[in-house]
Amino acid sequence: MTIKTLIERQNHKHQPFCTSDITVFDAAVAIAELDVNALAIVDDGELKGIITDHDVLRCLVDSGPAFNEQIVREWMTPRPITCTVDTGLADALKLMAGRGIRHLPVLENGRVKSVISSKELLTRIHEDDELEISVLRDMARAGRVAHA
Repeated sequence: MTIKTLIERQNHKHQPFCTSDITVFDAAVAIAELDVNALAIVDDGELKGIITDHDVLRCLVDSGPAFNEQIVREWMTPRPITCTVDTGLADALKLMAGRGIRHLPVLENGRVKSVISSKELLTRIHEDDELEISVLRDMARAGRVAHA
């Protein structure tokens, strides 16, 4: 199973993107409204970075009363690690674990398609495991009934 199947199930009101010139406060509002934990930073159609809920908190703590004046480009992670829509779920999870990150911008034909989280990946992998177990259980039951 690939990332494409995962992002097809996302139901964001808007894509989890923002530009680098908005305030961190506005990015925080978008994160809350979209119920996500990260936004891809996209300027002129090109991925420039990523800002996470952790970055927003760090900005708030470090800047104090000047928080409302902080701009995303100063707090984002530039050149983030990415994956493509064709990346396997397990491969994306390994990439995240190996790099110590929780979010990946997803590219399709070089353009940002969405952002995925490790939580989304783990949930989807768990659902697949549960389905597989259920099918195997049903097959085992059917086999016992046929032999009885």
